[in-house]
Amino acid sequence: MNYKKALVTGGAGFIGSHLVETLHKNNIEVLVVDNLLTGKKENLNSLNLENTIYGDVGLEDNLEHIKNFNPDVCFHLAAQSSVVISVEDPLLDFEHNLLQPVQLIKTLLETDCKQFIFTSSGGTIFGEPDVIPTSEVDYGGEPASPYGLAKKKLNELIEIMLEDEEMSYSIMNLANVYGPRQDPHGEAGVMSIFTGKLLNNETPTIFGDGEQTRDYVYVLDVVDALIKSSESDENLFLNIGTGIETSVNELVSILSQKISWDGEPNYEPKREGELLRSVLNNQRAKIEIGWEPNYTLDTGLDELISWFSK
Repeated sequence: MNYKKALVTGGAGFIGSHLVETLHKNNIEVLVVDNLLTGKKENLNSLNLENTIYGDVGLEDNLEHIKNFNPDVCFHLAAQSSVVISVEDPLLDFEHNLLQPVQLIKTLLETDCKQFIFTSSGGTIFGEPDVIPTSEVDYGGEPASPYGLAKKKLNELIEIMLEDEEMSYSIMNLANVYGPRQDPHGEAGVMSIFTGKLLNNETPTIFGDGEQTRDYVYVLDVVDALIKSSESDENLFLNIGTGIETSVNELVSILSQKISWDGEPNYEPKREGELLRSVLNNQRAKIEIGWEPNYTLDTGLDELISWFSK
């Protein structure tokens, strides 16, 4: 890594804590900012970090702290990550997913930060796509939720705000990320929700007919992509996924076999704003940063089940 100091917003969260751990192991000085709405302090307990801020990234005092820290690179992972909440409260979603990130970028432009890396959403920003797997240019229309709309608009704002600046950017469109530390109690991490329920011999709930598909990418593969993007000084707009489509029904079937659960899932009506199909073409990431996933769904699920079992 060609830098010494990194800011990680959302650094106590599911993906963020894995990223912070990797940076820490590589002797990078890290400042973590996390409001702990979904992040957990215990995700970072083993690292004994010197620099942590537990609060919103957009607060004036926190922005001043970031300015004084003067990072070389910023990984912006903090977000309101629930599609359902975004539909119920669009203003809350826009506050966390648009306004605060814009304030952060303005602050970083007053520092020596050379790169801004943003984890966007590879499913929601493309709308209901016409092309599967979906490439970075295959937009199917406007996003189906306020969450997706905010992510897409922030992508555009990053490009505009940094167009003539010395700070480059990487916009990473993530597929459905899963792995250890993912919260099984929300609605964002279907993989962890199902794994937790089946291990407890509980009945999982599938919304819709279960034929909706997703591209499931393991968390350490995502961290690898983020690190690789931070070693480039080019402006990047990349899909980070496996390119493999898996239905929710298939996912429950695979997990049931691995966990030896022989029940039947419960079906509920589909949720508003949810896409029918989402799978990403990752060829550009392979070409531009030399990234491709190391974990298959089979090996990734084994890691997740092992973590849950402990």
